[in-house]
Amino acid sequence: MKEKLRRSPLYSLLAGLYPALHKGFLWVVWQICACFPVDPKKIVFSNFNGGGFGDNPRYIAGECIRRRIPYKLYWVCERPGCTFPPELIVIRPNTAAFVYHMSTAGVWVDNTRKLYYFKKKKTQTYIHTWHAGPGLKRIERDAGSGLTDQYIAYAKRDSRAIDLLLSNCRFWTECFRSCFWYDGPIMEKGLPKNDLYFQDPAPLRRMIRDHFGLPADARLVLYVPTWRENRKLHVYHLDFEGCLRAFEKRFGGTWYMLVRMHPNVNAADFDIRYTDRILNASPYPNAQELLAAGDAVITDYSSCGFDYIQLDRPSFLYAEDYDQMKRDKGYYMELSELPSPVAFRNSQMLRNILDFSEKEYEAKRTLFMKKMDYRDDGRASAAVVDYILERSGS
Repeated sequence: MKEKLRRSPLYSLLAGLYPALHKGFLWVVWQICACFPVDPKKIVFSNFNGGGFGDNPRYIAGECIRRRIPYKLYWVCERPGCTFPPELIVIRPNTAAFVYHMSTAGVWVDNTRKLYYFKKKKTQTYIHTWHAGPGLKRIERDAGSGLTDQYIAYAKRDSRAIDLLLSNCRFWTECFRSCFWYDGPIMEKGLPKNDLYFQDPAPLRRMIRDHFGLPADARLVLYVPTWRENRKLHVYHLDFEGCLRAFEKRFGGTWYMLVRMHPNVNAADFDIRYTDRILNASPYPNAQELLAAGDAVITDYSSCGFDYIQLDRPSFLYAEDYDQMKRDKGYYMELSELPSPVAFRNSQMLRNILDFSEKEYEAKRTLFMKKMDYRDDGRASAAVVDYILERSGS
């Protein structure tokens, strides 16, 4: 029946009409639900507007569960097969139930812009965690012409609704003031997902190696690139095998690479030849666990490379399209300010690994940490839950 409908000449018309009708339907539901009272002890968590149990909201929700606060906890998810703690009630995005719970929840916790119509009440609290810490490339308003007019309109509306924004360092707070169309309170207590960096790493290291079927003494380098709006794929063609040989020659041991693509890209689009030593980690649900369990990281403009520096483990930057990205979006700092060795092509990348100097890296890292003024200490999630409880008078 579905295939017959798809071949029908009316299919394209219906396919174009449905989004507009659905959008109108949701707008009407928001107006109706605006009449319902707010439950101050209901929290709705969202990861990328419907993603799995991850990123900063995961750790805030986890802290709520650990402390057994007397709140009803909801998670917005559209991905089938995701696993959640039993304390979380899962709701699908862009449904009548979703609008009802968003309209009646005392607290919203999001990590990205809400790119849809919403109607926030004065008695509701919106905590925005963003999904990244400080990175090299400029974001939001600072990215200039890299944003569409539609996105800017959504971003401005979203920022006007925010009651609290989270930051993990003074440098990032100043960036937010410049780029986020937001002048409200910013909590400089760290990023909840970075709390994992301040726990005993041994259990996590064992768990990740067991998950991928690796030896207990396996050494891991993560390749964690960010995404490009132009969707070009050639910039991700790192010499994986060459990097592994270089890591083994420079640092010793047997190395494996976990390749973790950004959630906004389709990992299936890449012609990466995975082996028993080059592993596809994109399906793994929690990137932060991979990072905390690793021994080194290779990234481009992703903020994970910046935050990883706090662990005092080797961090490398590989960016073939550095000049293009600089023209398109610009950067928050010069490459010379980074402790991470920088490469623009594979030959440089291999040389940076082989010539890696702990002494030079540590000297640059000390200056970098001072410049950034990091506030992560493992208690960011607790600070957010304290804020929620104080706001509700609990």
